[in-house]
Amino acid sequence: MKKSAFLSVFIIIGVFACKKDNKQAPIQDQTFEVNSTGSTTWKYFSFSSNDTVTVTDAANSSAWDLAFQRYRIKTNGGKSGSGSGSAANSYQKGQTGFDALIIVSDTATFAKDDSISIAIQQGYAYYVVNPVLYTWFTLEFATEGTQIVPADYIYIVKTATGKYAKIWFKSYYSPENISGYVSFQYKYQPDGSKNLE
Repeated sequence: MKKSAFLSVFIIIGVFACKKDNKQAPIQDQTFEVNSTGSTTWKYFSFSSNDTVTVTDAANSSAWDLAFQRYRIKTNGGKSGSGSGSAANSYQKGQTGFDALIIVSDTATFAKDDSISIAIQQGYAYYVVNPVLYTWFTLEFATEGTQIVPADYIYIVKTATGKYAKIWFKSYYSPENISGYVSFQYKYQPDGSKNLE
């Protein structure tokens, strides 16, 4: 009887210890700036690497999650790649919205990349981009010219491998006011869950 009671206590302690060990550590905020000044080349970014990556066959590579060409952004899915990439707009804004978005909602509507008509100086052209992430900016007209201004929305990105990140685009200009430098803040969940805090 004593042996049985001791064994029960040992099992209970073990269960509580496992529960304590399984508690998730919070994921960390990251910031990054992509030099996407080229109008004919794409710069590829990986959330897991927190860096740009070199890709030779973008359509068949799972090494990248987002691609940037000036203000245009692709995910690794749909017409852009063979991955699970897509994006959804949380419709929350700013730092308050970024902090409040702690889980990917089951009702979030994700869009894969597709060909959309985009205004250019000569008129319109079709580009394959993510239609949700194309709303990351607005145009403001000033005496010094048209400026690209972040729309301040918080987006959810599904990565090439089906994991999740929340992203907040902060700027399109370098400190020297050169266009094509896209800076953003994000949190990436490497464990594959929908937890974003």
